[in-house]
Amino acid sequence: MQNLWLLAASYYFYMALDWRFAGLLSGLTLINYAAGACVVRYPAKARLSVALAVIASILILIYFKYLNFFADVANSIAHVLHLNMAVPYVDVILPVGISFMTFQAITYPIDLAAGRLQKPTTLRNFALFMAFFPRLLSGPIVRAGDFIPQLERPHNEVESADRFSGLVLAGRGLAKKVLLADALGAYLVEPAFSDPATFSSLFLIIALAGYSFQVYLDLSGYTDMALGAARMLGYRLPGNFNRPYLATSIANFWQRWHITMSSFFRDYLYTPLSQAWGAPTAVNLLITFVAIGLWHGAGWKFVLYGLLHGSMVALGHYRTEQRTRLGIPQPILRGSALAMRITFIFSLVALTRLLFRSDSIDVAQTYFYNMLIPHGGEFPLTITATVALALGALLHFTPIRWRDMLMDRIAAAPTWQIGVAVPIAVYFLIVFNHGRVGFIYFQF
Repeated sequence: MQNLWLLAASYYFYMALDWRFAGLLSGLTLINYAAGACVVRYPAKARLSVALAVIASILILIYFKYLNFFADVANSIAHVLHLNMAVPYVDVILPVGISFMTFQAITYPIDLAAGRLQKPTTLRNFALFMAFFPRLLSGPIVRAGDFIPQLERPHNEVESADRFSGLVLAGRGLAKKVLLADALGAYLVEPAFSDPATFSSLFLIIALAGYSFQVYLDLSGYTDMALGAARMLGYRLPGNFNRPYLATSIANFWQRWHITMSSFFRDYLYTPLSQAWGAPTAVNLLITFVAIGLWHGAGWKFVLYGLLHGSMVALGHYRTEQRTRLGIPQPILRGSALAMRITFIFSLVALTRLLFRSDSIDVAQTYFYNMLIPHGGEFPLTITATVALALGALLHFTPIRWRDMLMDRIAAAPTWQIGVAVPIAVYFLIVFNHGRVGFIYFQF
């Protein structure tokens, strides 16, 4: 009954955005549940069942998210070839979280076929796995083999410690989003990107760094809320971030950033590609990262984003292989060398984020040019933006064990203190909100 009630609540949650979204969610659920059943019942046709489910799911994703992009590509090719044809554009609504739910859906038949999920589940539990509201809109991407066993165990009453620790974690995420991410967006990032030619180079550099922290605080804030809400219900979702701006290489950045997404592409695309054909590692990396770029959005700027990151990861992999072949040990970075490497990698990540924030590649070039060439201009750096950027950096760079100790101490406070603190905290979040209610990753 708990699972049925939670399933109904999750569908209501998603339909509150648009009732038509329920049809999409139900369709993906039925397609992949049927494929999983075929994998178990007809083992000899498991590969075919998985292939059909993956193709059907990806075609649904393409229709809602990429149809107009492919139409634009076709029209561009026709123009170059001087063909008198035009593929019409389709006015279609983009369901929130469609990329997340599509990838999560296909893990079920794939995990059954690969043996990562030992037995099929009921349609009720699989439907709840798909619709589970804390992670439905922006992840984290949860694999069937990790979450379905939680739905199948006898569900006893949730411990008070989980309720309070989940509440504190969700509160932390809400504060990240409302107090820090939205402040950076309203007072630093949006002004800079609205007309970069009017601002000084230094302000544009600070704003670009601010956007990197805005994206991190926005998505990690949502993740905290998702993990906290799930914990209050007695479930555990995987972590999604490990202080990504401490990365010492681009590959290391992807091991720390949006971990459930990057690991999904590693395990479900890169590894099968590497095993299926004898292409060089660099080619498989480029294909994987172009797919990561396109997962974030339909457009050439996302293709370019994937190519840049894939090229840098491939270059790092090549250099590592060369050192190994020549017997040269990998460098051990400490002190100032480590700080310089971290700063360099963060700068590369921030520069490629120009493609994310800009409306087009041309706009990104304009921003990059005005940032690179020193010139005079406005420098409207406000106290609010400065404090939000400083607090965001402090929250990111402080040791994780410090934050965990503080969170545990707050969660262990007497019930009456939490009862007093929660409405006060909510009041201040309302007072200091900046009118932003959407999450950046809702578009993905």
